Amino acid sequence: MKRSITIRSVALATVISFVSVSCGPKAGSRPPTGGGSGVVTPGGQPLVQDDKPGLTMRLSDGRAGAPAADRSQLPPTQQLDDAAAKAILDRVAPVGAKPDDTQAFALRDRSQPPPRTGKTIKGTFPVPNPQAGPPPATNDAGKPLTLVRWAPEGDVPVAPQLQLTFSQPMVAVTSQDDAAAVVPVTLSPTPPGRWRWLGTKTIVFDPTVRFPQATTYTVAVAKGTKSATGNVLADAKRFTFTTPTPRVEASWPGGGPQRLDAPMFVRFDQQIDPAAVLATITVKGAGKTYATRLLTDAEIATHEVVKSLVDSTKAAEQDGRWLAFAATEPFPKDTHVEVTVGPGTPSAEGPNRTTDRQAFSFDTYPPLKIVRAECGWGECPPGAPFQIEFNNPLEVDRFDAAQVVTTPAIARAAVTANGNYVMVQGLTAGQTAYQTVVSGGVLDRFGQTLGKDAELRWKTGKAYLNFYGPSGLVVLDPARARRRSTCSRPTTTGSRSRSTRSRRRTTPRSAST
Repeated sequence: MKRSITIRSVALATVISFVSVSCGPKAGSRPPTGGGSGVVTPGGQPLVQDDKPGLTMRLSDGRAGAPAADRSQLPPTQQLDDAAAKAILDRVAPVGAKPDDTQAFALRDRSQPPPRTGKTIKGTFPVPNPQAGPPPATNDAGKPLTLVRWAPEGDVPVAPQLQLTFSQPMVAVTSQDDAAAVVPVTLSPTPPGRWRWLGTKTIVFDPTVRFPQATTYTVAVAKGTKSATGNVLADAKRFTFTTPTPRVEASWPGGGPQRLDAPMFVRFDQQIDPAAVLATITVKGAGKTYATRLLTDAEIATHEVVKSLVDSTKAAEQDGRWLAFAATEPFPKDTHVEVTVGPGTPSAEGPNRTTDRQAFSFDTYPPLKIVRAECGWGECPPGAPFQIEFNNPLEVDRFDAAQVVTTPAIARAAVTANGNYVMVQGLTAGQTAYQTVVSGGVLDRFGQTLGKDAELRWKTGKAYLNFYGPSGLVVLDPARARRRSTCSRPTTTGSRSRSTRSRRRTTPRSAST
């Protein structure tokens, strides 16, 4: 009992001391109401006190203290030798063995076989029928062998393969290699390729790529050819098909104007020998036949157009189908040149030659001159351009705008050259006569000049009536004062009512209307 009273007294004293420290200051040191105390907490924050009595507790962020340091020191030690270690281990009682210490490896049970969806029935198929006799004879028994269909035949643009179909089986149902040994067809000439059977009645010849062009092929099936059932072909069958001779697919140049030493290019639809084809080409101009020669690789590389044609032909895997050539002397100016290929043009794929002529033509450049001058497009309103057309393309890089002078001067004038055209643009005035002088030093792409100045005259007409305004939906403010429309044209005295109606239509209405 005495011990309990003592413990309670100590606890009460502890609480009183805690309350005295935690509570606000004494009455003599209490700050005025609404003010701070000026006391600072250990965290650096001011301690605010109020007039309310009782226990006051404040929470604030604490500060991390210094990390714990291990100041313990290890006692000195000495390593045991083998004898001392063995003496210690000998003092330990041995581990006793138990019956279940050693067990066999635990294996799971073997998987069950997958379920089967049906029964397995062993036997022969088809089931032998003891009442049935030998298989009946086919419907072809006793009938003559015939050739049902064949292709190609006649003149064909391209022949990818040859097919013949017989009326009866010609080979047994066996491997393709064994069947291919049976070929009852003769093909002449025979290009690289192979024979194969589609089923037992149709035989096919597949060339390595396609049947070579410019060739006539003969296909024959001999009389007496036997089918697999022993029937015989009563009459021999023979037919032919022909692939086309060389045809021109592309040529250059065409039209004009062209240079006097213009090279020529021709591409065919099949392989050719360029030298052999050139021997059948004729080039004529101004009543004269010109000798030709093949261009070298170095000459082709210097000509932009011909080089691009050769490169595109090779890129399309058509190398060997073209030739590039030129005349041995320049053509005259302003001359129509005609190039004729064949007849008798040979092919590098077959012996047949062309029987017709294939031709293209071009024109050499004429002396430079102006061929047309016009203002605008049918009319000449103010602001329409003056267009001057030449018969040859101009040397644009060496063109000078000062070579084309227009009087009277045009505001914001611009003179440009493009191809065969020179264009004069600017803010021309209406109903005004203009004169343009083109210098004789204007140069074309072939090094020619105009030779002498050329004078051109223009007459502009009236300006078009135009009205430009906003497009789309326009929102008007009804709160603004009414204004007279500027779109109405002044009228005479007798038209006042019409003018008033026009103004009313164009005046925005107020929101209350």
